[in-house]
Amino acid sequence: MRILIVDDDSLNRFLLLHMLEQKGYVDCYEAESGHEAVSLAKRINPELVLLDVMMDDMSGYEVAPILKGQAGDIYLPIIFITALDDEESLVRCLEVGGDDFVAKPFNKTILAAKISAHARTRELSKKSYEQNQQLVFYRSAVEREHKIVEHIFSNAVTNDKKLLPYLDFTLMPATDFNGDLLLFSASPNGGLYYLIGDFTGHGLAAAIGALPVSQAFHTMASKGLSVFEMAQTLNETLLKLLPGDMFFAAAIVHVSSSGTRFEIWNSGMPDLLLFDLYGQVIKRFGSQHMALGILEPHEMGKDVQWHQGLVGERLLAFSDGVIEITDDEQNMLGEEPITDWVAQKADISVSELFEHITNFSHNTDPLDDLTCVSYTCQSLSALARRQQVTHVPFNLNLTLDAETIIETDPVKSVINMVCSQIGMYGLHARLFTLISELYNNALDHGILQLDSNLKHSPEGFEAYFDLRMQRLAQLNQAQITITLTYEPTQRRLIIVVRDSGAGFDYQQYSKQVDLENCFGRGIQLVNELSDSVRYFESGNAVEVTINV
Repeated sequence: MRILIVDDDSLNRFLLLHMLEQKGYVDCYEAESGHEAVSLAKRINPELVLLDVMMDDMSGYEVAPILKGQAGDIYLPIIFITALDDEESLVRCLEVGGDDFVAKPFNKTILAAKISAHARTRELSKKSYEQNQQLVFYRSAVEREHKIVEHIFSNAVTNDKKLLPYLDFTLMPATDFNGDLLLFSASPNGGLYYLIGDFTGHGLAAAIGALPVSQAFHTMASKGLSVFEMAQTLNETLLKLLPGDMFFAAAIVHVSSSGTRFEIWNSGMPDLLLFDLYGQVIKRFGSQHMALGILEPHEMGKDVQWHQGLVGERLLAFSDGVIEITDDEQNMLGEEPITDWVAQKADISVSELFEHITNFSHNTDPLDDLTCVSYTCQSLSALARRQQVTHVPFNLNLTLDAETIIETDPVKSVINMVCSQIGMYGLHARLFTLISELYNNALDHGILQLDSNLKHSPEGFEAYFDLRMQRLAQLNQAQITITLTYEPTQRRLIIVVRDSGAGFDYQQYSKQVDLENCFGRGIQLVNELSDSVRYFESGNAVEVTINV
């Protein structure tokens, strides 16, 4: 331990030096004046100072703060050796930077004990300083890494700015990085897509999955894929990427070019709420699927929710952080206050909703990320663009026998063949839903003779699909044909689906007033997606026309 002895009396210095050597302190230095002490301290960097108060050139009161300043952030113990014993002088010793004092003539045992005690304090100070330096280094490294990640996120997680007038949204991350995700992109046929999602947890670990999701979403949106295809692709991607204890709850919404028809896929998100013009909830789109990144591809369901709305109706979606935020007494917000706020003011903005939420929580920091997005049914004509479509007519005809029906699902193959033609990819989502519906109707109700009334209850759903698997396994004679004809002069695509089943009384079905409850033939959905629909023969053939 380096000890600096500062005293203008040579005898005092000799006594102190001798005592220190007896106690084992051999690395000792002497200064006979204040100026010499200041100069010597710069060279040797002392670890403890024994300082006389009364000296000719500079007093100990003047030297002490200078030495303290030179020591920097590491504790430098200064013990005053003084003949003064008045209270005022001793107090001043401590005020100018001294840490202790010993009266002259000093007691060797007491002085040695004080030196040992202050030496231990200095060692603790050195360790604390070193640890602080390490923390500063690591903090700087983390801040730099965060800046790099923020730069990557700002460039990778992007959205289509021309859609900003159509969507009202707010994101409030609980930490620097957002585990919630909001993406939106224009559809190639003039509509729009948006995705609201929530990764397990929050912060950087949760947000890291946003990069592949964002890239995949925008790529699929540019191709006009259906919400089911999007969910299926994202699930496969995240299943490979995420650890077993992490998943991604998400709702994907496709708004058609009319601006009033929705297709919705909800995997583990809170209900999406549809409000009428007066702020009343008219429909809920609950979660029908497990969060993405959990199930194997073959385990995913295919159910997509849809709605044909009216101009002015409003679809509101939010992450679970919104309804789970708590007040001072740990009461959760829940869904009811949100519906009440909208009922009180039908055109309430999302920022106004967040003001209510902030007031409810009394400005406490949220424990989870908060995200809310609202879309109001409106004309999307400004997004529509007349696409260049192939001038070459084509005809595609598929005939599927029982073996092919059992082993394959032809829908994707048909869609890929049609959408490979110039300008047809913009119809992808519409065609996928339409041909899926037509094919499943032909198979389930034409060939397998299943009754959709079974689906009125969860138990009925299970019974329906058990019966479907049973009849499909026993299928030995059946045929479904799918024909697609494109007429370039009319810019019209005609789809005809036939099955070898017994058919049905389509004229009776067409007279039903409440088509939404017309189970088994999906007439309402097909009508909404098509420009014209015609059933013929015994009801086992349907012709659908789409204007391109």
